[in-house]
Amino acid sequence: MTLKDVEGMMSISSEAAEAHDSLTDEKELVSTYERLTALDGKRRFALAAASSHEEEVGRLSEYFEDIDRTWETFERTLWGHVSNFFKLAKESPQTLVRALRVVEMQEILDQEVATEAAEAEGGGAVESVANPRKNAKKSASSRNLPQQKLKVQGKGYKDKCYEEISKAVEARFNQLLTELVFEDLKGALEEAKKIGEELGDIYDFVAPCFPPRYEIFQLMVNLYTERFIQWLRLLSDRANDMTNIEILKVTGWVVEYQENLIGLGVDDSLAQVCSESGAMDPLMNAYVERMQATTRKWYLNILEADKVQAPKKTDDGKLYTPAAVDLFRILGEQVQIVRENSTDVMLYRIALAIIQVMIDFQAAQRQKLEEPASEIGLEALCAMINNNLRCYDLAMELSSSTLEALPQNYAEQVNFEDTCKGFLEVAKEAVHQTVSVIFEDPGVQELLVKLYQKDWLEAQVTEYLVATFSDYFSDVKMYIEERSFRRFVEACVEETIVVYVDHLLLQKNYIKEETIERMKLDEEVLMDFFREYISVSKVENRVRVLGDLRELASSESPDSFTLVYTNILEHQPDCPPEVVEKLVSLREGIPRKDAKEVVQECKEIYVNSLVDGNPPKAGFVFPKVKSLSASKGGLWRKLT
Repeated sequence: MTLKDVEGMMSISSEAAEAHDSLTDEKELVSTYERLTALDGKRRFALAAASSHEEEVGRLSEYFEDIDRTWETFERTLWGHVSNFFKLAKESPQTLVRALRVVEMQEILDQEVATEAAEAEGGGAVESVANPRKNAKKSASSRNLPQQKLKVQGKGYKDKCYEEISKAVEARFNQLLTELVFEDLKGALEEAKKIGEELGDIYDFVAPCFPPRYEIFQLMVNLYTERFIQWLRLLSDRANDMTNIEILKVTGWVVEYQENLIGLGVDDSLAQVCSESGAMDPLMNAYVERMQATTRKWYLNILEADKVQAPKKTDDGKLYTPAAVDLFRILGEQVQIVRENSTDVMLYRIALAIIQVMIDFQAAQRQKLEEPASEIGLEALCAMINNNLRCYDLAMELSSSTLEALPQNYAEQVNFEDTCKGFLEVAKEAVHQTVSVIFEDPGVQELLVKLYQKDWLEAQVTEYLVATFSDYFSDVKMYIEERSFRRFVEACVEETIVVYVDHLLLQKNYIKEETIERMKLDEEVLMDFFREYISVSKVENRVRVLGDLRELASSESPDSFTLVYTNILEHQPDCPPEVVEKLVSLREGIPRKDAKEVVQECKEIYVNSLVDGNPPKAGFVFPKVKSLSASKGGLWRKLT
């Protein structure tokens, strides 16, 4: 076939001109595509007809160059429309729809060509049919494949469409990611807010222009979120240069972005990708570390001031310092600020930080309690008791409000309870230190050294001691809350019993009948005094051990010793046989052989009462008796 024959058979030239002219009319986009596609078909036919004449093939190729140039112009126009999708969707949605219709038509055409090729070549083109997009990506580098194989790959318009959209998004974020993020945080936040709000227009205007299977809104959410995460990482790189207020503005923007996505129907878990990505970790770390450091500095200063400033008094005389209320006011403000301006993960981090602040505050108070009680002072200790009970109540309130604000998955990871109880433990330690103030009182010390001595026998120790207690108790009762005062009295009873037992075992005078009588009087004096403040049963449970030791000290036979000792173990399972040995040694008239036998039997009774080598439970007396811990090693050697 000659060139003349081809020209006579087809009006290619006029059709090419029409296609070129129609490029200027956006409404003719689909028609232009159809004309160019038809021209491509005619070109293929003409080239196939002339394939046996190499010279004519060359002349035909030159003749069809106008079609190639028209295609290039058409595709520039087509992709210009696609990349301008956001503006077109709002101003000229028909133009965007026509462009996407062309993409769809080309995809259909590519599939038809691929199917025909597969049928013609058998299994050779199966892969191309099964995954045309995958192979389309390879087409550029497949120069050594036959031309027919390359045609099977198609034009890949759909992939190109996604590519143009991605490029447009990159261009939209360019200023934010290359300029504003480094130069102007306020401007960056305004730009990020503006860009984020565009997703609403994408949902309303852009998505309806695309075929549903493109899932264009989800794609745009992913593209926007990826770049916002990139922006957050760039901000995090200079977290140390940002103020806490600036950090909160950034986290506040993240909250707004998440709420915007959820409002557009995005699943919660996908909406939280920004905050859950880790991109904000350095920002959160900086904020949390500063909050902890500031709070720590504040409460250490307060604790130092407490040493030199007298505690304040409530209207009813209860002592306190402002530290507790001020501390939780600050912590509460932090929670409120973060709740209103930041993400769930930030609130979670603040919750953990607050727990650590409370733990550190408790540790700082415990360190203060390591000082001699007399140096701390009675009033300061009473204020500390009240403060920590108040801290417990405030911590529980803060815990409740914080956990309510956290999603369940975060709330389950936060344990406020143990830390809150820590304040009760500090208060308990302060109660014991308050008791120590009394027992470190020089006047009390002078009385205690006379225990089981001449003045004691003459009623000049225990009676004087409870009188001193009474003076202290009237002050302490006024200074601390009732619930704490009862614990204070119980602790004072226990310390009194420990001191009496310790002195009994330390003293070297023989136990006589007058000793036993005076011991009985002590029990009565102590009972009468302490029962005025706490229940009789609580006093009896603690004073009973003095009566048990009195009975042990007054036993008249080996059987009596072992029987009484067995009874003691029922109430005080950790009473060691050293006690028996000491009291036996203070009795006149007991033969050495009998004494040794008694001690040996009591040792066996004690050993048999142990569970896994330990007493069934610990009592409040014997672990604290200093004379026992000091002499234990030597005593066991004596018993063997």
